[in-house]
Amino acid sequence: MMRNCIVFVLLAVVTATAVNPARRYYSKTADLDFLHKQKKVFDLFMYAQQNALTDTEYFEIGRNYDVASNIDRYTNREAVIEFLTLYKTGTLSKDALFTYYNQEHREEMMLFYRLLYFAKDFATFYKTAAWGRIYLNFGLFYTAFSNAVFYRDDTKYISLPAIYEICPNAFFNSKVIYDAFHAKMSRGGHFHGYDVGMKHGESTDSMETYYVYSNFSDYEFYSNSYYGEEYKLAYFTENVDLNAYYYYSRMTYPFWVNTKEYNMASSIRGDFYYFFHKQLMNRYYLERSSNGFKHLEDFSWNKMYLPAYNSKIQYFNGVFMPSRDWWNFIPSYKSRYVEYIQKLEIRIYEAIDSGYFYDESGKQVSFNTPEGLNYLGNIIEGNYDSFNLKYYGSFDVLAREIFGMSFDSKYKNYNVPSSLQYFSTSIRDPAFYRLYAKILNFFYRYKSLLNRYTKSELEFSGVRFESVEVDKLYTYFENRDYYINNAVSVGSFKEGRSFNIKASQPVLNHRPFSYKFNINSDKDTKGVVRIFLGPAEFEGEKFDQYSYFINNYQYFFQLDEFEVNLKTGMNNFDRHSSDFFLYKSEYLTGDTYYRKVQKAIEGNEPFTYNERIWGFPSNMILPKGTPEGMRFKMFFYIGPYEEPKMFELPIFGKYNYYGKSLGFPLDRPMNPYFFQLDNLYFKDVFIYHSNDYDYKYTHQY
Repeated sequence: MMRNCIVFVLLAVVTATAVNPARRYYSKTADLDFLHKQKKVFDLFMYAQQNALTDTEYFEIGRNYDVASNIDRYTNREAVIEFLTLYKTGTLSKDALFTYYNQEHREEMMLFYRLLYFAKDFATFYKTAAWGRIYLNFGLFYTAFSNAVFYRDDTKYISLPAIYEICPNAFFNSKVIYDAFHAKMSRGGHFHGYDVGMKHGESTDSMETYYVYSNFSDYEFYSNSYYGEEYKLAYFTENVDLNAYYYYSRMTYPFWVNTKEYNMASSIRGDFYYFFHKQLMNRYYLERSSNGFKHLEDFSWNKMYLPAYNSKIQYFNGVFMPSRDWWNFIPSYKSRYVEYIQKLEIRIYEAIDSGYFYDESGKQVSFNTPEGLNYLGNIIEGNYDSFNLKYYGSFDVLAREIFGMSFDSKYKNYNVPSSLQYFSTSIRDPAFYRLYAKILNFFYRYKSLLNRYTKSELEFSGVRFESVEVDKLYTYFENRDYYINNAVSVGSFKEGRSFNIKASQPVLNHRPFSYKFNINSDKDTKGVVRIFLGPAEFEGEKFDQYSYFINNYQYFFQLDEFEVNLKTGMNNFDRHSSDFFLYKSEYLTGDTYYRKVQKAIEGNEPFTYNERIWGFPSNMILPKGTPEGMRFKMFFYIGPYEEPKMFELPIFGKYNYYGKSLGFPLDRPMNPYFFQLDNLYFKDVFIYHSNDYDYKYTHQY
């Protein structure tokens, strides 16, 4: 049952008591060994899209390192031999566009990852990475190196530059990248209506900082006719922090890794895949509601229509990301994929409906076990823990190949990936949400065939919600700055550290809010509170409460989860949005983080780091709402406390697992008596949005 603890990563929820809110992650003060490792890792990622810079520490180390002569410095000699054999035959060229969705690319990357992972010590690991930084393809290098940093014991809690700092091209369109080049070359000259220069009052240690602007309102100018109404969601789908969150969540369990070989917990992998995507989709549905859109339309593989998409993203080698026209249809060279994915869909549904699947030996394995959801997630993702990858394939990978509509190249160096073939760009594409709506239907079918929860499984005897008060909920846009020096080229590392370029982008945010709970208990006890946010009835729909939940329970986004100590009698306590433990507040920009590391190395100030490197962006907790106030429904549930188990994931840190299924109790259809329980509470809330940027809390509606 340990598998279910992944809920805390995917929900972006909290594990702290309401009465005594003890944090479940901790800050630590770095020693010199940690600081030097941190600086070395950061240096390897700076200007990684161009050739190695000769004035760096890693250049001489990497240039002179010989992997073959140091084979005894690795715990797995076979991994070294396999990589060297590949290297002699020819690896991916330096200017090719790497993607883990291409099998040849993926296999090459894994060979280098194994080399890094099996290095006996940090010194060997660093030398190997420095060698790879100089001689290997950029995308192949940073994918393998990032994963190795996440999973090696001697690099635990080491932070990487944010993925949008490593690869700005994947997060900002070609206009922003062009403006960054212009700003660097002109040293802050004015151009094209963009103000570039020092921000008043900013402390940058006398370093010049240039600002370029990325505004979603540009879509109304040049993309309205191309996107249809999808452009209205660009503030959500192209939010830099949310795209980074998706990237890190997928990198936590990369589909190409066999967990048994690398000592990763296999029992939670499929659950992770399922619930993480369910949460993301539900958050997307709430945003659709804010913009007046209804549920996504169904589609058939035989008659598929996808919204047009043109990312305006230009790869580092000058090639533009493939677009999808509004008159799109499946090209003939994808027809064989369509035929195959239809077979996979039938096989998966047959397995779900029959209650078992076949492993590679032909043996029937039951889904009707606590591990059933984990098995199903592995099968659908088609990851390397799937029981039968040959028969069930990878529905996820194949669908991305079809939906992206990129051209099939027979040569690995001429592949041009679509937006769906990178984790960092996937959720920008409206096709992503159509795809995962279909994928989630597999899981909903599976859940619908499970027994519904009994009253004894849901009730909390003697505990009653008397009321819950919620502050008024307000959202607004504010500008946020992103460090994008890697978008430009420099002549030396020293030059690259002499200036900063930042992209300023409006992001959705919300006013801090709180809940006020009034819970009655007939005994001293301990419970776990779960809070969900879901859509209200669509306009014109009239449902009673039971009918409403039967039709909408799977669309609720879980906001929060926390422990509470209850005393006999009335219990009154508050819960603040700032207590939502697993949300991540604004990330320290790479330039600021690097300066802090340098100052600590010089002994000028201590450096603290966190066990949790990333999380769901805290500014995206609430959907936008409307100026006049849009109605949503909150659902509160308190259940008996179970002694939690501590679980730890790379990137996301330590979390507590309380022993219930992901999304409990809204993870299955419910019986009518569900609404008669005392330990649950429903409340309509309204979310108000200000159309003005930098909305101030003093504004009153």
